[in-house]
Amino acid sequence: MAYLYNVEGKISAKIVIGVLIGVIAASLVLYFSISNYIQKKRMKSIYDYILTKDYDNASFIFMDMYNKKPFDKKILMTGIDLYYDILLNSQNEKVAVSSCENIIKYALQLLITSRFLNNKHLIYQKLAYGYQKLGNSYYIDSYNAYVHALENGDKRISTAIELSKICYEIGLYKEAIVYLENILENQSSQNIELYYELANAYEGNKDYTKAIQTLSYITDKFNGNNKIEYDTYFKLGNLYFRQGLYTESEFFYKKALDMDDKNPNLYYSIGVLYRQNRRRAEAISMFRESLKIDNSYKPAIDALRRL
Repeated sequence: MAYLYNVEGKISAKIVIGVLIGVIAASLVLYFSISNYIQKKRMKSIYDYILTKDYDNASFIFMDMYNKKPFDKKILMTGIDLYYDILLNSQNEKVAVSSCENIIKYALQLLITSRFLNNKHLIYQKLAYGYQKLGNSYYIDSYNAYVHALENGDKRISTAIELSKICYEIGLYKEAIVYLENILENQSSQNIELYYELANAYEGNKDYTKAIQTLSYITDKFNGNNKIEYDTYFKLGNLYFRQGLYTESEFFYKKALDMDDKNPNLYYSIGVLYRQNRRRAEAISMFRESLKIDNSYKPAIDALRRL
Protein backbone atom coordinates (compact mmCIF):
# COMPACT_ATOMS: atom_id res chain seq x y z
CA MET A 1 0.00 0.00 0.00
CA ALA A 2 2.83 2.36 0.85
CA TYR A 3 4.25 1.68 -2.58
CA LEU A 4 0.95 2.51 -4.29
CA TYR A 5 0.68 5.66 -2.19
CA ASN A 6 4.13 6.80 -3.34
CA VAL A 7 3.26 6.05 -6.97
CA GLU A 8 -0.01 7.96 -6.70
CA GLY A 9 1.85 10.85 -5.06
CA LYS A 10 4.40 10.98 -7.85
CA ILE A 11 1.66 10.88 -10.48
CA SER A 12 -0.26 13.61 -8.70
CA ALA A 13 2.87 15.75 -8.49
CA LYS A 14 3.52 15.28 -12.19
CA ILE A 15 -0.06 16.20 -12.97
CA VAL A 16 0.19 19.32 -10.83
CA ILE A 17 3.50 20.28 -12.45
CA GLY A 18 2.04 19.62 -15.89
CA VAL A 19 -1.02 21.70 -15.09
CA LEU A 20 1.17 24.51 -13.76
CA ILE A 21 3.35 24.41 -16.87
CA GLY A 22 0.23 24.47 -19.02
CA VAL A 23 -1.18 27.41 -17.10
CA ILE A 24 2.11 29.30 -17.33
CA ALA A 25 2.40 28.57 -21.06
CA ALA A 26 -1.20 29.63 -21.66
CA SER A 27 -0.61 32.77 -19.61
CA LEU A 28 2.50 33.60 -21.63
CA VAL A 29 0.66 33.02 -24.90
CA LEU A 30 -2.18 35.21 -23.68
CA TYR A 31 0.26 37.86 -22.47
CA PHE A 32 2.14 38.00 -25.76
CA SER A 33 -1.11 37.95 -27.73
CA ILE A 34 -2.45 40.88 -25.72
CA SER A 35 0.92 42.64 -25.89
CA ASN A 36 1.08 42.23 -29.68
CA TYR A 37 -2.51 43.37 -30.02
CA ILE A 38 -1.81 46.51 -27.96
CA GLN A 39 1.38 47.17 -29.94
CA LYS A 40 -0.48 46.89 -33.25
CA LYS A 41 -3.19 49.22 -31.99
CA ARG A 42 -0.61 51.77 -30.83
CA MET A 43 1.32 51.54 -34.09
CA LYS A 44 -1.91 52.03 -36.03
CA SER A 45 -2.65 55.11 -33.93
CA ILE A 46 0.80 56.50 -34.87
CA TYR A 47 0.01 56.12 -38.57
CA ASP A 48 -3.44 57.64 -38.00
CA TYR A 49 -1.77 60.65 -36.36
CA ILE A 50 0.68 60.86 -39.27
CA LEU A 51 -2.23 61.05 -41.71
CA THR A 52 -3.69 64.00 -39.80
CA LYS A 53 -0.22 65.58 -39.37
CA ASP A 54 -0.54 65.33 -35.58
CA TYR A 55 3.16 64.72 -35.13
CA ASP A 56 3.26 65.57 -31.41
CA ASN A 57 0.99 62.67 -30.43
CA ALA A 58 2.60 60.37 -32.99
CA SER A 59 6.07 61.14 -31.61
CA PHE A 60 4.94 60.71 -28.00
CA ILE A 61 3.53 57.23 -28.63
CA PHE A 62 6.50 56.20 -30.75
CA MET A 63 9.07 57.25 -28.14
CA ASP A 64 7.19 55.38 -25.43
CA MET A 65 7.19 52.22 -27.57
CA TYR A 66 10.80 52.65 -28.64
CA ASN A 67 12.05 53.10 -25.08
CA LYS A 68 10.41 49.81 -24.12
CA LYS A 69 11.53 47.86 -27.20
CA PRO A 70 14.47 49.66 -28.84
CA PHE A 71 15.34 46.73 -31.13
CA ASP A 72 11.85 45.90 -32.39
CA LYS A 73 11.93 45.98 -36.22
CA LYS A 74 8.34 47.17 -36.63
CA ILE A 75 8.77 49.95 -34.09
CA LEU A 76 12.00 51.12 -35.73
CA MET A 77 10.33 51.12 -39.16
CA THR A 78 7.44 53.12 -37.73
CA GLY A 79 9.90 55.67 -36.39
CA ILE A 80 11.56 55.98 -39.80
CA ASP A 81 8.18 56.49 -41.47
CA LEU A 82 7.14 59.06 -38.86
CA TYR A 83 10.21 61.26 -39.12
CA TYR A 84 10.35 60.90 -42.91
CA ASP A 85 6.82 62.29 -43.10
CA ILE A 86 7.75 65.12 -40.74
CA LEU A 87 10.77 65.92 -42.92
CA LEU A 88 8.65 66.04 -46.07
CA ASN A 89 6.15 68.43 -44.53
CA SER A 90 8.13 70.62 -42.14
CA GLN A 91 9.02 74.22 -42.98
CA ASN A 92 11.04 74.60 -39.79
CA GLU A 93 14.77 74.11 -40.30
CA LYS A 94 15.45 72.82 -36.78
CA VAL A 95 12.60 70.33 -37.04
CA ALA A 96 13.85 69.20 -40.45
CA VAL A 97 17.40 68.67 -39.15
CA SER A 98 16.11 66.76 -36.12
CA SER A 99 13.95 64.59 -38.40
CA CYS A 100 16.95 63.81 -40.61
CA GLU A 101 19.00 62.79 -37.57
CA ASN A 102 16.19 60.54 -36.30
CA ILE A 103 15.73 58.89 -39.70
CA ILE A 104 19.46 58.17 -39.86
CA LYS A 105 19.56 56.89 -36.27
CA TYR A 106 16.66 54.45 -36.60
CA ALA A 107 17.52 53.35 -40.15
CA LEU A 108 21.11 52.50 -39.23
CA GLN A 109 19.96 50.75 -36.06
CA LEU A 110 17.49 48.69 -38.06
CA LEU A 111 20.00 47.78 -40.77
CA ILE A 112 22.70 46.84 -38.26
CA THR A 113 20.60 44.82 -35.81
CA SER A 114 18.16 43.05 -38.16
CA ARG A 115 19.35 40.38 -40.55
CA PHE A 116 16.18 39.71 -42.54
CA LEU A 117 14.24 42.78 -43.62
CA ASN A 118 11.35 43.22 -45.99
CA ASN A 119 11.46 46.25 -48.28
CA LYS A 120 15.08 46.95 -47.43
CA HIS A 121 15.27 49.35 -50.36
CA LEU A 122 12.74 51.63 -48.64
CA ILE A 123 14.95 51.88 -45.57
CA TYR A 124 17.99 52.75 -47.68
CA GLN A 125 16.02 55.30 -49.70
CA LYS A 126 14.79 57.12 -46.60
CA LEU A 127 18.25 56.94 -45.06
CA ALA A 128 19.67 58.48 -48.25
CA TYR A 129 17.09 61.25 -48.22
CA GLY A 130 17.88 62.02 -44.59
CA TYR A 131 21.57 62.39 -45.43
CA GLN A 132 20.72 64.42 -48.54
CA LYS A 133 18.69 67.00 -46.63
CA LEU A 134 21.49 67.51 -44.10
CA GLY A 135 23.58 69.13 -46.83
CA ASN A 136 26.77 68.67 -48.78
CA SER A 137 28.80 67.28 -45.88
CA TYR A 138 26.63 64.15 -46.11
CA TYR A 139 26.29 63.81 -49.89
CA ILE A 140 28.70 60.86 -50.10
CA ASP A 141 26.69 59.02 -47.43
CA SER A 142 23.52 59.88 -49.33
CA TYR A 143 25.00 58.61 -52.59
CA ASN A 144 26.03 55.29 -51.02
CA ALA A 145 22.60 54.79 -49.45
CA TYR A 146 20.80 55.53 -52.73
CA VAL A 147 23.04 53.01 -54.51
CA HIS A 148 22.18 50.41 -51.83
CA ALA A 149 18.50 51.18 -52.41
CA LEU A 150 18.86 50.41 -56.11
CA GLU A 151 20.92 47.30 -55.39
CA ASN A 152 18.13 46.06 -53.12
CA GLY A 153 15.49 46.36 -55.81
CA ASP A 154 14.33 49.97 -55.75
CA LYS A 155 13.03 50.61 -59.27
CA ARG A 156 11.20 53.86 -58.53
CA ILE A 157 11.86 56.83 -60.79
CA SER A 158 11.89 59.19 -57.80
CA THR A 159 14.86 57.33 -56.28
CA ALA A 160 16.84 57.49 -59.53
CA ILE A 161 16.09 61.22 -59.81
CA GLU A 162 17.26 61.98 -56.26
CA LEU A 163 20.38 59.86 -56.80
CA SER A 164 21.14 61.79 -59.98
CA LYS A 165 20.85 65.08 -58.08
CA ILE A 166 23.39 63.84 -55.56
CA CYS A 167 25.68 62.65 -58.38
CA TYR A 168 25.42 66.11 -59.91
CA GLU A 169 26.35 67.76 -56.60
CA ILE A 170 29.47 65.63 -56.11
CA GLY A 171 30.57 65.69 -59.74
CA LEU A 172 29.63 62.13 -60.71
CA TYR A 173 27.96 63.20 -63.95
CA LYS A 174 28.72 60.02 -65.90
CA GLU A 175 27.25 57.90 -63.10
CA ALA A 176 24.10 60.04 -63.10
CA ILE A 177 23.77 59.55 -66.86
CA VAL A 178 24.07 55.77 -66.45
CA TYR A 179 21.41 55.58 -63.73
CA LEU A 180 18.94 57.81 -65.57
CA GLU A 181 19.44 56.22 -68.99
CA ASN A 182 18.97 52.82 -67.39
CA ILE A 183 15.59 53.89 -65.99
CA LEU A 184 14.54 55.27 -69.38
CA GLU A 185 15.58 52.08 -71.19
CA ASN A 186 13.92 49.69 -68.74
CA GLN A 187 10.72 51.58 -67.95
CA SER A 188 10.04 53.68 -71.07
CA SER A 189 9.10 56.52 -68.74
CA GLN A 190 7.58 59.82 -69.90
CA ASN A 191 8.41 61.51 -66.59
CA ILE A 192 9.60 64.96 -67.65
CA GLU A 193 11.59 65.50 -64.44
CA LEU A 194 13.60 62.41 -65.35
CA TYR A 195 14.51 63.96 -68.71
CA TYR A 196 15.29 67.31 -67.07
CA GLU A 197 17.72 65.68 -64.63
CA LEU A 198 19.28 63.70 -67.47
CA ALA A 199 19.87 67.00 -69.28
CA ASN A 200 21.49 68.34 -66.09
CA ALA A 201 23.82 65.35 -66.08
CA TYR A 202 24.71 65.83 -69.75
CA GLU A 203 25.38 69.50 -69.07
CA GLY A 204 27.62 68.64 -66.11
CA ASN A 205 29.46 66.21 -68.36
CA LYS A 206 29.86 69.06 -70.91
CA ASP A 207 27.80 67.26 -73.53
CA TYR A 208 25.72 70.32 -74.36
CA THR A 209 24.32 68.91 -77.59
CA LYS A 210 22.73 65.93 -75.82
CA ALA A 211 21.49 68.22 -73.06
CA ILE A 212 19.72 70.40 -75.67
CA GLN A 213 18.30 67.35 -77.46
CA THR A 214 16.97 65.92 -74.19
CA LEU A 215 15.28 69.16 -73.14
CA SER A 216 13.91 69.77 -76.62
CA TYR A 217 12.16 66.39 -76.40
CA ILE A 218 10.02 67.55 -73.45
CA THR A 219 9.11 71.07 -74.62
CA ASP A 220 5.61 69.88 -75.62
CA LYS A 221 5.10 67.54 -72.66
CA PHE A 222 4.89 69.83 -69.61
CA ASN A 223 1.17 69.22 -68.96
CA GLY A 224 0.86 72.13 -66.54
CA ASN A 225 4.16 71.56 -64.72
CA ASN A 226 5.12 75.23 -64.70
CA LYS A 227 8.30 74.81 -62.69
CA ILE A 228 9.84 72.27 -65.06
CA GLU A 229 8.65 74.31 -68.05
CA TYR A 230 10.28 77.49 -66.74
CA ASP A 231 13.49 75.70 -65.72
CA THR A 232 13.66 74.01 -69.13
CA TYR A 233 13.35 77.28 -71.05
CA PHE A 234 15.93 78.97 -68.82
CA LYS A 235 18.37 76.07 -69.16
CA LEU A 236 17.89 75.90 -72.94
CA GLY A 237 18.73 79.60 -73.06
CA ASN A 238 21.94 78.91 -71.13
CA LEU A 239 22.86 75.89 -73.24
CA TYR A 240 22.33 77.63 -76.57
CA PHE A 241 24.36 80.57 -75.28
CA ARG A 242 27.24 78.21 -74.47
CA GLN A 243 27.02 76.85 -78.01
CA GLY A 244 27.20 80.35 -79.45
CA LEU A 245 23.64 80.10 -80.81
CA TYR A 246 22.47 83.49 -79.60
CA THR A 247 19.19 83.73 -81.52
CA GLU A 248 17.97 80.45 -80.05
CA SER A 249 19.29 81.46 -76.63
CA GLU A 250 17.32 84.73 -76.69
CA PHE A 251 14.19 82.89 -77.84
CA PHE A 252 14.19 80.58 -74.82
CA TYR A 253 15.23 83.28 -72.37
CA LYS A 254 12.22 85.30 -73.53
CA LYS A 255 9.92 82.28 -73.11
CA ALA A 256 11.19 81.91 -69.54
CA LEU A 257 10.70 85.65 -68.97
CA ASP A 258 7.08 85.37 -70.10
CA MET A 259 6.54 82.88 -67.29
CA ASP A 260 8.47 84.66 -64.52
CA ASP A 261 9.65 88.27 -64.65
CA LYS A 262 10.81 88.36 -61.03
CA ASN A 263 14.07 86.45 -61.32
CA PRO A 264 17.14 88.74 -61.27
CA ASN A 265 19.36 85.96 -62.61
CA LEU A 266 17.23 85.66 -65.74
CA TYR A 267 17.48 89.38 -66.51
CA TYR A 268 21.21 89.19 -65.85
CA SER A 269 21.57 86.24 -68.25
CA ILE A 270 19.72 88.12 -70.98
CA GLY A 271 21.95 91.13 -70.30
CA VAL A 272 25.04 88.98 -70.74
CA LEU A 273 23.62 87.69 -74.02
CA TYR A 274 23.01 91.24 -75.27
CA ARG A 275 26.48 92.31 -74.17
CA GLN A 276 27.96 89.41 -76.10
CA ASN A 277 26.02 90.59 -79.17
CA ARG A 278 27.24 94.14 -78.60
CA ARG A 279 23.75 95.38 -77.87
CA ARG A 280 25.06 97.64 -75.14
CA ALA A 281 21.94 99.71 -74.41
CA GLU A 282 19.74 96.62 -74.14
CA ALA A 283 22.32 94.91 -71.93
CA ILE A 284 22.35 97.90 -69.56
CA SER A 285 18.55 97.83 -69.45
CA MET A 286 18.53 94.13 -68.50
CA PHE A 287 21.13 94.58 -65.77
CA ARG A 288 19.08 97.46 -64.34
CA GLU A 289 15.93 95.34 -64.42
CA SER A 290 17.84 92.73 -62.44
CA LEU A 291 18.73 95.33 -59.79
CA LYS A 292 15.12 96.54 -59.58
CA ILE A 293 14.24 93.09 -58.27
CA ASP A 294 17.30 92.74 -56.04
CA ASN A 295 19.39 95.88 -55.60
CA SER A 296 22.21 93.84 -54.02
CA TYR A 297 22.53 91.38 -56.93
CA LYS A 298 26.31 91.51 -57.34
CA PRO A 299 26.70 90.04 -60.86
CA ALA A 300 24.49 92.83 -62.29
CA ILE A 301 26.30 95.50 -60.25
CA ASP A 302 29.67 94.31 -61.53
CA ALA A 303 28.38 94.06 -65.11
CA LEU A 304 27.15 97.65 -65.07
CA ARG A 305 30.47 98.89 -63.75
CA ARG A 306 32.28 97.22 -66.64
CA LEU A 307 30.02 98.75 -69.31
